[in-house]
Amino acid sequence: MFLPLTEKELNRLEDMLIVYGNDYSVINLAELNGFFTALASSPNTVQPMEWLPAVAGGHVPKFKKPADEEAYTALMLRYASQVAEDLEDDVDGFEPLFEQGEGDQGTEVVMEEWCFGYMRGTQVAGWAALPTEQDALLKTISLHGLEDNVELLDQMSEQNIQQCVPQVIDAVRQLYRFYSRQR
Repeated sequence: MFLPLTEKELNRLEDMLIVYGNDYSVINLAELNGFFTALASSPNTVQPMEWLPAVAGGHVPKFKKPADEEAYTALMLRYASQVAEDLEDDVDGFEPLFEQGEGDQGTEVVMEEWCFGYMRGTQVAGWAALPTEQDALLKTISLHGLEDNVELLDQMSEQNIQQCVPQVIDAVRQLYRFYSRQR
Protein backbone atom coordinates (compact mmCIF):
# COMPACT_ATOMS: atom_id res chain seq x y z
CA MET A 1 0.00 0.00 0.00
CA PHE A 2 1.29 3.42 -0.97
CA LEU A 3 0.83 6.58 1.03
CA PRO A 4 -1.44 9.04 -0.76
CA LEU A 5 0.39 12.02 -2.20
CA THR A 6 0.33 15.15 -0.09
CA GLU A 7 -0.86 18.41 -1.60
CA LYS A 8 2.77 19.51 -1.87
CA GLU A 9 3.66 16.31 -3.75
CA LEU A 10 0.66 16.69 -6.06
CA ASN A 11 1.76 20.25 -6.84
CA ARG A 12 5.30 19.04 -7.55
CA LEU A 13 3.97 16.30 -9.82
CA GLU A 14 1.84 18.79 -11.73
CA ASP A 15 4.83 21.14 -12.07
CA MET A 16 6.89 18.26 -13.45
CA LEU A 17 4.17 17.46 -15.99
CA ILE A 18 4.54 21.01 -17.26
CA VAL A 19 8.35 21.20 -17.15
CA TYR A 20 8.92 17.83 -18.82
CA GLY A 21 5.85 17.83 -21.02
CA ASN A 22 5.37 18.55 -24.70
CA ASP A 23 2.47 19.00 -27.12
CA TYR A 24 1.61 15.28 -26.83
CA SER A 25 2.00 14.70 -23.10
CA VAL A 26 -0.45 14.68 -20.22
CA ILE A 27 -0.80 18.33 -19.27
CA ASN A 28 -2.14 18.40 -15.69
CA LEU A 29 -3.33 16.38 -12.71
CA ALA A 30 -6.91 16.18 -13.97
CA GLU A 31 -5.78 14.51 -17.18
CA LEU A 32 -3.35 12.28 -15.26
CA ASN A 33 -6.13 11.23 -12.88
CA GLY A 34 -8.33 10.28 -15.85
CA PHE A 35 -5.44 8.36 -17.42
CA PHE A 36 -4.74 6.40 -14.24
CA THR A 37 -8.47 5.78 -13.70
CA ALA A 38 -8.69 4.12 -17.12
CA LEU A 39 -5.57 2.04 -16.44
CA ALA A 40 -6.94 0.93 -13.06
CA SER A 41 -10.26 0.06 -14.72
CA SER A 42 -8.66 -1.85 -17.58
CA PRO A 43 -8.94 -5.58 -18.12
CA ASN A 44 -5.25 -5.55 -19.02
CA THR A 45 -2.43 -4.76 -16.64
CA VAL A 46 -0.26 -2.04 -18.11
CA GLN A 47 3.27 -1.86 -16.75
CA PRO A 48 4.88 1.48 -15.88
CA MET A 49 7.49 1.01 -18.64
CA GLU A 50 4.53 1.09 -21.07
CA TRP A 51 2.54 3.96 -19.58
CA LEU A 52 5.33 6.29 -18.39
CA PRO A 53 6.33 7.20 -21.98
CA ALA A 54 2.64 7.69 -22.89
CA VAL A 55 2.25 10.22 -20.06
CA ALA A 56 5.28 12.09 -21.39
CA GLY A 57 4.01 12.20 -24.97
CA GLY A 58 5.63 9.05 -26.33
CA HIS A 59 9.12 9.18 -24.88
CA VAL A 60 10.87 9.29 -21.54
CA PRO A 61 11.65 12.92 -20.67
CA LYS A 62 15.21 14.19 -20.62
CA PHE A 63 15.60 15.13 -16.97
CA LYS A 64 17.82 17.99 -15.85
CA LYS A 65 19.19 15.92 -12.98
CA PRO A 66 18.88 12.35 -11.69
CA ALA A 67 16.94 13.51 -8.61
CA ASP A 68 14.21 14.90 -10.89
CA GLU A 69 13.92 11.57 -12.70
CA GLU A 70 13.67 9.69 -9.40
CA ALA A 71 11.06 12.08 -8.03
CA TYR A 72 9.03 12.07 -11.26
CA THR A 73 8.96 8.28 -11.42
CA ALA A 74 8.25 7.80 -7.71
CA LEU A 75 5.42 10.34 -7.72
CA MET A 76 3.90 8.81 -10.86
CA LEU A 77 4.01 5.31 -9.41
CA ARG A 78 2.51 6.43 -6.12
CA TYR A 79 -0.24 8.43 -7.82
CA ALA A 80 -1.14 5.54 -10.13
CA SER A 81 -1.38 3.27 -7.08
CA GLN A 82 -3.40 5.86 -5.18
CA VAL A 83 -6.00 6.13 -7.95
CA ALA A 84 -6.21 2.33 -8.27
CA GLU A 85 -6.62 1.92 -4.50
CA ASP A 86 -9.29 4.65 -4.38
CA LEU A 87 -11.30 2.76 -7.00
CA GLU A 88 -10.79 -0.63 -5.39
CA ASP A 89 -11.58 0.57 -1.87
CA ASP A 90 -14.76 2.50 -2.71
CA VAL A 91 -15.82 2.57 -6.34
CA ASP A 92 -19.22 4.00 -5.36
CA GLY A 93 -17.53 6.92 -3.62
CA PHE A 94 -14.89 7.46 -6.30
CA GLU A 95 -14.81 11.02 -7.60
CA PRO A 96 -12.80 11.90 -10.69
CA LEU A 97 -10.43 14.83 -10.26
CA PHE A 98 -12.36 17.23 -12.48
CA GLU A 99 -11.22 20.82 -12.68
CA GLN A 100 -13.40 23.78 -11.74
CA GLY A 101 -13.95 26.83 -13.91
CA GLU A 102 -16.00 29.99 -13.86
CA GLY A 103 -19.04 29.97 -16.11
CA ASP A 104 -22.15 32.07 -16.60
CA GLN A 105 -23.82 30.39 -13.61
CA GLY A 106 -20.77 30.56 -11.30
CA THR A 107 -18.36 27.70 -10.64
CA GLU A 108 -18.74 24.82 -13.07
CA VAL A 109 -17.14 21.42 -13.45
CA VAL A 110 -14.69 21.11 -16.35
CA MET A 111 -14.47 17.47 -17.46
CA GLU A 112 -12.67 17.66 -20.77
CA GLU A 113 -9.06 17.21 -19.67
CA TRP A 114 -9.97 14.39 -17.29
CA CYS A 115 -11.94 12.66 -20.05
CA PHE A 116 -9.06 13.15 -22.52
CA GLY A 117 -6.78 11.43 -19.99
CA TYR A 118 -9.25 8.59 -19.55
CA MET A 119 -9.49 8.01 -23.28
CA ARG A 120 -5.69 8.10 -23.58
CA GLY A 121 -5.56 5.45 -20.86
CA THR A 122 -7.99 3.19 -22.74
CA GLN A 123 -5.77 3.47 -25.82
CA VAL A 124 -2.54 2.70 -23.93
CA ALA A 125 -4.24 -0.27 -22.25
CA GLY A 126 -5.56 -1.50 -25.60
CA TRP A 127 -9.19 -1.82 -24.57
CA ALA A 128 -10.97 -4.23 -26.91
CA ALA A 129 -14.43 -3.69 -28.33
CA LEU A 130 -16.98 -3.53 -25.53
CA PRO A 131 -20.45 -5.05 -25.24
CA THR A 132 -23.22 -2.62 -26.22
CA GLU A 133 -24.03 -1.45 -22.68
CA GLN A 134 -20.40 -0.78 -21.75
CA ASP A 135 -19.69 0.81 -25.14
CA ALA A 136 -22.47 3.31 -24.45
CA LEU A 137 -20.85 4.08 -21.08
CA LEU A 138 -17.49 4.68 -22.75
CA LYS A 139 -19.17 6.96 -25.31
CA THR A 140 -20.50 9.04 -22.41
CA ILE A 141 -16.87 9.69 -21.45
CA SER A 142 -15.50 9.95 -24.99
CA LEU A 143 -18.02 12.69 -25.83
CA HIS A 144 -15.90 14.92 -23.60
CA GLY A 145 -12.54 13.23 -24.25
CA LEU A 146 -11.95 12.98 -27.99
CA GLU A 147 -10.91 15.68 -30.45
CA ASP A 148 -13.55 14.36 -32.88
CA ASN A 149 -16.28 15.59 -30.52
CA VAL A 150 -15.09 19.16 -29.92
CA GLU A 151 -17.50 20.64 -32.47
CA LEU A 152 -20.39 18.71 -30.92
CA LEU A 153 -19.46 20.01 -27.47
CA ASP A 154 -19.26 23.55 -28.84
CA GLN A 155 -22.92 23.23 -29.86
CA MET A 156 -23.99 22.14 -26.36
CA SER A 157 -25.00 24.67 -23.72
CA GLU A 158 -22.99 24.86 -20.51
CA GLN A 159 -26.09 23.64 -18.70
CA ASN A 160 -26.23 20.52 -20.93
CA ILE A 161 -22.54 19.88 -20.37
CA GLN A 162 -22.99 20.22 -16.60
CA GLN A 163 -25.86 17.73 -16.76
CA CYS A 164 -23.38 15.22 -18.20
CA VAL A 165 -21.15 15.31 -15.08
CA PRO A 166 -23.12 12.69 -13.06
CA GLN A 167 -23.47 10.54 -16.19
CA VAL A 168 -19.68 10.53 -16.70
CA ILE A 169 -19.07 9.68 -13.03
CA ASP A 170 -21.59 6.84 -13.23
CA ALA A 171 -20.01 5.56 -16.45
CA VAL A 172 -16.56 5.51 -14.82
CA ARG A 173 -17.85 3.53 -11.86
CA GLN A 174 -19.79 1.06 -14.02
CA LEU A 175 -16.85 0.46 -16.36
CA TYR A 176 -14.60 -0.21 -13.38
CA ARG A 177 -17.13 -2.71 -12.00
CA PHE A 178 -17.53 -4.40 -15.40
CA TYR A 179 -13.81 -4.97 -15.84
CA SER A 180 -13.14 -5.82 -12.18
CA ARG A 181 -15.47 -8.82 -12.56
CA GLN A 182 -13.29 -10.00 -15.47
CA ARG A 183 -9.94 -9.69 -13.70
